[in-house]
Amino acid sequence: MTELSLLPDARRRVVRTNVVAVAVYMVFLVAITGTSAVVTGHTWLAVAGVAAGLTLVAATAASAVRAADRSRLAFGDGTYTVLGSGRPRRFTAAQVSTAALVTHMSLGAGATHHLIVAGPTKPLVHLVGQMWDHAQLTAMAQDLAANGVPITSVTEPITPRALRTRDARLMAGWRARPRLTALAAVAVAVVLVAVVVTVVAVLMAVTTGA
Repeated sequence: MTELSLLPDARRRVVRTNVVAVAVYMVFLVAITGTSAVVTGHTWLAVAGVAAGLTLVAATAASAVRAADRSRLAFGDGTYTVLGSGRPRRFTAAQVSTAALVTHMSLGAGATHHLIVAGPTKPLVHLVGQMWDHAQLTAMAQDLAANGVPITSVTEPITPRALRTRDARLMAGWRARPRLTALAAVAVAVVLVAVVVTVVAVLMAVTTGA
């Protein structure tokens, strides 16, 4: 069995990317709670917003470090295991219909290489260059090929939408539009924070008035 872990540069990149992403949510949180504090006169809302934001950043950093530590690619004998931040993903070569080794594609965080392993209708796993070195993904692709999996090599720059058009099995619909997906996630987070802050402020106002 071959087992690969994140290289030091990739570990740092994973932690940094996650912290920067959650920092954006922290800015929105602080802005909303700060505005609510000014409107309602409850200064504790601003303090609570800052505290919640800092706690979220710290928790995200700790979670990213743990995820980077446990991230593994293990393969051999026709079996494959991918460990990361979520539940382990396991599959066999017999479950794989196709795979693509992409040299240059961006999912919103800068163009990099990818290895996409797909089943009959959708991706089984999508490995990105921000985490995995090109040589690591190539080694896994070669093992897949040795077990009879057809590998497509995409050397020219390509967009997620173009790759999905080429073969829908290789790209989930939400990944094909990374900017729209990111904007939708931010919008949902902002709305949720605004609703929570508004409800708390109203309850505090009612309690104070009583």
